Amino acid sequence: MTRKTAFLSEADRAEVARRTGGTPPPGLVVFYTGASGGTDLGTVYFDRHIVRTEPETLLVLVDPKGAIARIEILSFSEPEEYFPRASWYGQFSGKTLTDELSEKRGVRPVTGATLTVRATVEAARRVLALDAFLRETKRR
Repeated sequence: MTRKTAFLSEADRAEVARRTGGTPPPGLVVFYTGASGGTDLGTVYFDRHIVRTEPETLLVLVDPKGAIARIEILSFSEPEEYFPRASWYGQFSGKTLTDELSEKRGVRPVTGATLTVRATVEAARRVLALDAFLRETKRR
C-alpha cells in the first residue's frame, strides 16, 4: 500500500459534493493505493462523519473500476442498537455512483437505524465521487 495525500481546493470540494448531492469531502484527503505486480488492487479511503451526535469512521475500499469493494466500520460511537449487522454492509459491494446507491432505491433500510443508513450511503457516495475526481485529475 502506498499512502497518498490530495489537497482539494474549495472548487474541487464543491465539484465532488455536486456529484454526490451531499456534503463535500475535507480539503485534505489521505488515501492508500495498492498494487501487485503492476496491477491496481484498489484504493482505501477513510470517511469520518457524524451519524446523530457521535462520530463514525468507515473504511471504504474502491476497486480499480470505481465500484465499492468493501465497507468496514472502524469506529461507531452511537448506541449499539443503531449499529447494522455486518451483512448489511455487504450489500454495498459492487455499487457505483448511480441513483441505485440510495436508501430510497437500491440500499436496504435498517429498522431503527435510519440515520446510520443515511450516513453510510452519503459516505459511500462521497468516497466514490472523490475517487472518480482524483482519477480524472490524476491526483492518485
